[in-house]
Amino acid sequence: METFLFTSESVNEGHPDKLCDQVSDAVLDACLAQDPDSKVACETCTKTNMVMVFGEITTKANVDYEKIVRDTCRSIGFVSDDVGLDADNCKVLVNIEQQSPDIAQGVHGHFTKRPEEIGAGDQGHMFGYATDETPEFMPLSHVLATKLGARLTDVRKNGTCPWLRPDGKTQVTVEYYNDNGAMVPVRVHTVLISTQHDETVTNDEIAADLKE
Repeated sequence: METFLFTSESVNEGHPDKLCDQVSDAVLDACLAQDPDSKVACETCTKTNMVMVFGEITTKANVDYEKIVRDTCRSIGFVSDDVGLDADNCKVLVNIEQQSPDIAQGVHGHFTKRPEEIGAGDQGHMFGYATDETPEFMPLSHVLATKLGARLTDVRKNGTCPWLRPDGKTQVTVEYYNDNGAMVPVRVHTVLISTQHDETVTNDEIAADLKE
């Protein structure tokens, strides 16, 4: 039987990539809540106690971008320098302009196009696919990595593992075999958990808690 390995990765809500995604999502939600016709191309980056939001947004909404950044960081758990970011005292930079006329013309014709003619610009999501190997219709490796990451967040926020900090990443490798074109899971080959933690916790404590 010929088999192969497939690995999926999931990052926790405190991972820089995920933090930036959540800030951009929150900006979009705030714009759409007030103006459903908002055109939002928002990017976020973060580094060393600083968050920057930039891009092109055309909206009638009155949005406090800095407040959105701080509220999002705070809800994740970034509340002090000890955890890598202080929501109330970090530096927030906002550089938002209106959508360029050329892009507006190409995407929605300055609001002259019918809804079915409106394009999506160059914004998009990465690929995914449906499979019957799990009830979620997602690859088993992805489901397991995502659930492990969600569990890390749960035990951090409910105090079960007080040494955990917001940033973290999980990877799960599953061995599959090809059954006439169907990819069938055989076993979990490798589980990797990388997580931010307090300086006082030992490796043995981390390993014991994560295995439990």
